[in-house]
Amino acid sequence: MSDRLRVALVVQRYGAEVNGGAEALARRVAGLIDDAVDLTVLTTCALDYRTWEDHYPPGEDEVEGVRVLRFPVPTPRDPAAFDALSPRAYAAPGDVELGRRWMAAQGPVAPGLAAHLDAEPYDAVAFVTYLYATTADVITRVRDRAVLAPTLHDEPPATLRVFDEVFDAARVLMFSTPEEAEFAARRFGVGPDRARIAGAGLDPAPAADPARFAPTVGGRPYALYVGRMDGSKGVPALVEAHARYRRARPEGLDLVLMGGGAMDLPAHPWLHRTGFVGEEVKHDATAGAAVVIVPSPYESLSFSQLEAWSHGRPTLANAASPVLVGQSRRSGGGLWYDGPDEYAVMIDLLARARPLATALGRQGRRFTERECSWERLRARWLSALHEAAGREPPATGLHSAT
Repeated sequence: MSDRLRVALVVQRYGAEVNGGAEALARRVAGLIDDAVDLTVLTTCALDYRTWEDHYPPGEDEVEGVRVLRFPVPTPRDPAAFDALSPRAYAAPGDVELGRRWMAAQGPVAPGLAAHLDAEPYDAVAFVTYLYATTADVITRVRDRAVLAPTLHDEPPATLRVFDEVFDAARVLMFSTPEEAEFAARRFGVGPDRARIAGAGLDPAPAADPARFAPTVGGRPYALYVGRMDGSKGVPALVEAHARYRRARPEGLDLVLMGGGAMDLPAHPWLHRTGFVGEEVKHDATAGAAVVIVPSPYESLSFSQLEAWSHGRPTLANAASPVLVGQSRRSGGGLWYDGPDEYAVMIDLLARARPLATALGRQGRRFTERECSWERLRARWLSALHEAAGREPPATGLHSAT
């Protein structure tokens, strides 16, 4: 038997152009472990998660040196039908049959991916995110060797009983934060025997020049949001809360929304939308922000929060997310708000009390330097994959956290 594991990593979309937290995690993990295992990423041909329409050619591909197999999605998502079915499913979370219909409507259903896993003898199969059919329809087929990184948070889909078997099927579960593991224990009964806290890895902040980004906002001071333009990310509520703040403080911070996705939002002279941007622009904007806002109520880990701290910038997070509050407390790098009134107070405090904002940012930077280790994340993933395969973990000098 070869000591080198044959590993499949399953994720719904994969590519440098793909904008999404779970997909970014999959790419990071693949890059970390590719030299230590025989790795193949199994994914769909889709680029757009709203439709799952085929974009990439089917078959073998290579992304950043990692082998990728792409499978077609024969039936793209019907957004209107899915949106009509979702409230019904959320209103009856215990109806497993309705949950299966919801899963089929959500997708992406890629029969070729499932057939490939049936035919190929991978030693371990890792799934990134619990939410989509590429995990839910497949993980039970490989339950004896499955690793699940669920990117779980308290959101309506997590109430659906159709996901009980997904969490039951995983031999090892990889959580980014203690709060994620605690929620999985409450909701799905995941015990410490299967739960691992993988943590996160983060590159040191690259050299950035805020002056390059300043003309985008006319030289005005600004708060920054980085992420998808999506209602589930709290963007409409953020814009509404910021409008209330600006009515009280007409000279206050502008707001920059940075990320892909179509969303109708009101026009304001203080609101700037950049769309999807490259890494250099993102880091220039982050380094120059007075504060980075993380408004999503549903997070298993926020890389925009970690990247803000790596640049020494304070964050302001939605208190509805236990993960964001937990990260803020552990790092000392940011504040949090509950509703638009608190948002206005907190952002005004950070905008006007610059020594406080600077001190928070410095504490956040120390946290990322101390805790966000690629070496540790790699060791924990390799240990989990070997455990799922029934092999002894490699000697790394680092131990998997529970």
